[in-house]
This record gives sequence, C-alpha cells and structure tokens, in this order.
Amino acid sequence: MTGFCGAGLGGLAGCLSSVPGLDSNDIEDGSDVGGTDRTLRLGIMQPLSGNLETVGKPMRNAAELPIRQVEDEISLDIEYEVVDTETSPSTGVQGAYDLAKQNYPMVNGPAASDVTLQATQQVLIPYRTVCCSPGATTPTITSLNDAGLVFRTAVSDSLQAVVLADRAANDLGHDSAATLYANNDYGWQLSQAFSRSFRNDHGGTVSAQVPLTEGQDTYEGAIERARTDDPELLVVIGYPETGGQVFADLGGDAPEDILVTDGLQDSDLHDQVDYSLDGIRGTAPLVDGPGTETFTELFEDTYDAEPGVFTPHSYDASAVLLLANAYAGQNDGTAIRNAMQAVTTGDGEEITPESLADGIELAAQGDSVTYQGASSSVSFDENGDMTDALFQYWEFDESADGGIAELDRVSS
Repeated sequence: MTGFCGAGLGGLAGCLSSVPGLDSNDIEDGSDVGGTDRTLRLGIMQPLSGNLETVGKPMRNAAELPIRQVEDEISLDIEYEVVDTETSPSTGVQGAYDLAKQNYPMVNGPAASDVTLQATQQVLIPYRTVCCSPGATTPTITSLNDAGLVFRTAVSDSLQAVVLADRAANDLGHDSAATLYANNDYGWQLSQAFSRSFRNDHGGTVSAQVPLTEGQDTYEGAIERARTDDPELLVVIGYPETGGQVFADLGGDAPEDILVTDGLQDSDLHDQVDYSLDGIRGTAPLVDGPGTETFTELFEDTYDAEPGVFTPHSYDASAVLLLANAYAGQNDGTAIRNAMQAVTTGDGEEITPESLADGIELAAQGDSVTYQGASSSVSFDENGDMTDALFQYWEFDESADGGIAELDRVSS
C-alpha cells in the first residue's frame, strides 16, 4: 500500500542520540574493493509484525528472492540480514542502527513512509547507508536532505494525488469532496496533495480533511465531521485494518460516492463488512515493468503464492542494490550511491529479472549494465524518485478475479 506509514511526522524531532550507543566508531571500513571474489552485503527492513504484517511478509520474501535466484549462479557471495520494523518508527530506527553497526552499506526498505523518514534521518543518512524503499510513497521523502542516499522503487503519492483528483472530477463527476485520511505523514500528505489538485486543476471544493487514528473501535465521529457540509464524495486514505472499520461504519447506503487509494486495494476487505463493496473505486500505482512476468513466475515457484502489493517493487529494490554494490566494487554506501544511477540508466547491457545473475557478474567486472525491473523500468531522477508512473483505476468487484477489477490505466 503505497503509503505505508506508522506514527506521525512529529516523531522526526528525534536525533541520533536517541539510539543507544550509536557512535561513528562502530562503523568499520568496507571489504576489499572490486572484482568477483568478494561479498555483497544487504540489509532488509520490512514490517513482519504490526499493522502491515500481512503485506510486509510477502515484501520480505520478494526482497530475498533475487538472492535465492542468483546465489548459486554467481561467483560473488551474498550476505544479508532481515530486521522486523514492526511498522513502528522507533523500532525501525533501532533496526537501522543494528544493520549499520554490522557494516551493512545498503538496505532494502523500510516499507512504511514514517518508518523510512525516521530511519533514514536518524541513522542511515548520517552513516552513509544507501536506502531503497519499495513502499514509502510520501512526497516528504523527495525533499529530504539525504546526500543522495535515499531511493525508492515506489511511486511518490504526489503523482497519485493528481490521478485521484482527475478521477473524482472527470469520471465520477463531482465538484465537492471531503477526505478521511490515516493520521500520519502518508495520509496527511496525500490528502493535502489531492485537495490541491482537486481545487486548482478541477475547480473543486474540499470541505473537510479528517484524520483517522488507527486501532479505533469506530470511526463514526470522524465520518460525521467529514459529512458536515454534505460533500458528494468521500476520499478514504488508509490501510485495510482501518479501512475495514470505516467501511463498516459508512454502511451500505452511504449517500455519497467513495473513492479510495492503493492502501485499500485489498480483496480481503470484502469479508470485513456485511454489505457489498462492489462499485467502490480507487487508484493505485500499476506494476508494468519489462520483468513483471518473469518475477511473477519466480515468486510463485519459490513461495507457492501469488505476489502481493509492492512485492515487485521490493524485488527491484534488492536487484538494483545488488547490481550497484557489484558495480561499485565495495561495501561502501557512498560508492553504492554513485552506482545506483549507473546500473539503471544509459546504454549498458540490458538486464531484467530473467538475466539478473549475468548482470551482477557483468557489473562486478566493471561492465555497464542497465536494469529493467519487475515493477517498472526503474529509472531514478535526481531525488531518487521514480520517473515513470502508470496508475490503475480499479473497483471492488467480488465477481472479478481476486475481487478487484481494473477499469482503466492512467499515466501521470
């Protein structure tokens, strides 16, 4: 769910001193430089418990998949460690510290936006550790003072907001709306971005933006505040656990249309309410990379399960980091940072998930490679954000395969 988050942005007031024992002397020099007789070291930070456990575990599996795929086919060794962020910024900070102390120069994750903001600013950036998040989508990440160390294969919500506003105005035909948003940086930023686009690009009115605190037994009060001025549309921004209760409280006879974001693109929600969700529509970044089919086959063969939300992005994050490490020739965050663009742009040998092992070998030998991924073509801009964005416009439909039906594809 493209905007995975934990606590609010206010937690960013913390600093490095909040991590017990964190000291630059804890970080040792990288391993030998260059060639194929060396070890690539990768940390993985995913929410294996907490509010995002159900999506975090498949993302962890996808993060490990490139390693499983190539470890017997390349001359380099790969060492990795997984830490559970528990969908918690404070736990994420501690996990980042543990990886930094063990000299891991690069990290797949974190997934949640707020966890990413905390872990990068408090630990990963100061210790020159490259971060590539497969799920953090808050626009705040774009403007981080990150020394170029923070990348993401997930698409920024600033782009999703434009598509969301367009669908609200031009497909559903509404000019008044209110938002109910997860009370964290992801929810607030996406609510704000939608409101700006709806007002500025479509002349719409957003009468209320109401936060949703996770874990509540009811959201009837929040819904009542959102309905104060009788908006034609309610935009719900959140996650399945919160969204299921919101849908239950809205009931099956809501007077307004409902539009949701990718965080609620979960077919399990059909079973969490006692009325049909069919017809409720939403937007979500679309997986449409050159390696999508290969990734899907690999994931299903390895885990006997279908890929989930952001699993292709998690696969790509690991693949790019491994290629960059091999090309950099050392377990050094700054060197890996400099190689991230090199292995994803240019006219080098095209590498896809199908040829990843060959790509790592070529990169380790200093040859130019250009990775084309499972989630997208994987092209980073100067802020480490994705430059390509294709979105799915979808609706809940119990009769459709997986309970979700695609209505349209929209580029932004």
